Amino acid sequence: MALAIASTAMAQEAKVDRPGYSLQVARQGDAPVAIVFESGFGQGAGVWQGVVDELGATCGCVAYSRAGLGKSGTDGKPKTIEAHLQDLGAVIDAQAKGRKVVLVGHSYGGLLVTEYARLHPERVQGLVLVDPATMGQRVAFKQADAARVAADDKALLSMLPPKLAEDYTLLVTQLDEPANATPHAQPDVPVALLTSTQVVTEPFVFEETAAGKALWKQQHAQLFATYARGEHLYFRTGHNIHREDPKAVADAIRVILADAKSTED
Repeated sequence: MALAIASTAMAQEAKVDRPGYSLQVARQGDAPVAIVFESGFGQGAGVWQGVVDELGATCGCVAYSRAGLGKSGTDGKPKTIEAHLQDLGAVIDAQAKGRKVVLVGHSYGGLLVTEYARLHPERVQGLVLVDPATMGQRVAFKQADAARVAADDKALLSMLPPKLAEDYTLLVTQLDEPANATPHAQPDVPVALLTSTQVVTEPFVFEETAAGKALWKQQHAQLFATYARGEHLYFRTGHNIHREDPKAVADAIRVILADAKSTED
């Protein structure tokens, strides 16, 4: 999972209170369907600004920083996938006020929005998955090259701030569960899945190698097969498609919004 932190602020900042801390939320525009953005591991809300700019002032965009990132507070405890899903649900409840939402997630954020949609299909109008992590990727990667995955973990942990390192350690422990190798059934919502295909000459992590990228695309194909409708798009970019090609992500969101409108009509 690529790690990056952007400081760009979006308009109309607000807070969502959680037990022991509050989450920083940035909202722009207003629309019948809210678009809620979930960032990658270690990333704050500002990484979506290019996509929000492409969508324009009437997009009804909601981005937030998870606990301990950006201006969001924290209770100091490492966060499980389930804890992050509860925070995402709180943001949706506060910002969408009972309405259905389009969820847009990148990397770890993509994993979170797929899990949220699986558990709460009644709240979700559609999904845009931007080079998402999957529940089964760690199991697949370790079967292919356990030594490389262990080396990647060690390198990442040496770079992360202590609190973020605790989150990462807890996350990979959860993802290493063998049961994750079996994909979950997903709800009948429209999905746009965007997959990066770039192989790096000097890869930092296994996902950037030729073998790792092949497994990454395989994981995405398996994920896409769990949905009944949508489109799977491939891009000759690195992991951060939303930053390298924000228009492509905005276009995918527009397709999902159009599908939602046609369904309502």
